[in-house]
Amino acid sequence: MDAGLRRELAEKARADARLSRADGVALYGSGDLAWLGGLAHEARTRRHGERGYFAADASAEAEAVATVTYGEGVEQTVDALLALRDRQDAGAGLLAVVPLAAGRVTGAEALKTFAVARLLLDNVPHVRAAWTAYGTQTAQLALQHGADDFAPAPGAADTLAVGELVELIQDAGLHPVERDAHYAAVREHAGPDPERREAPQPMRF
Repeated sequence: MDAGLRRELAEKARADARLSRADGVALYGSGDLAWLGGLAHEARTRRHGERGYFAADASAEAEAVATVTYGEGVEQTVDALLALRDRQDAGAGLLAVVPLAAGRVTGAEALKTFAVARLLLDNVPHVRAAWTAYGTQTAQLALQHGADDFAPAPGAADTLAVGELVELIQDAGLHPVERDAHYAAVREHAGPDPERREAPQPMRF
């Protein structure tokens, strides 16, 4: 990606301008994951501040959640995201999107998808990092690449204790917020422990 295109995409993203299909493909093609993740994290922070949402109660699964499958090619993924954006424009009322890989993908591919999803889906409030699909460490990293919701994939029966969920979100640098099925805050927890954040945490892919 040349410097001019990179600057143009960053300006559009930071202005919350709607991104095109070509923009999405270009973002996916970026070899600078830190830059892309930073843009997506800025976008999620403008929406949600430093909150990281979780649902401790399985009954708090939101009905208005859509999954998007990726891993079969960049253009297919971008088209799937834009189809979801069109559905939302038409009144789908989605609260969250959950990116799920069609097969085996690298951690970098997963994080790119979270980032592009956050940047393209300007009309979907939440992006979920499904720890049941990726493991807790990659899901933590996704919280720094555009995701704001740390929860199981739709239909997954796995659970984690509230204390563990809180600690995982804190270690990702966010303030844990327990939510209900409508993403309304039920309980807010303390933010990251600065002393723990000074020590390297096991977040890698």
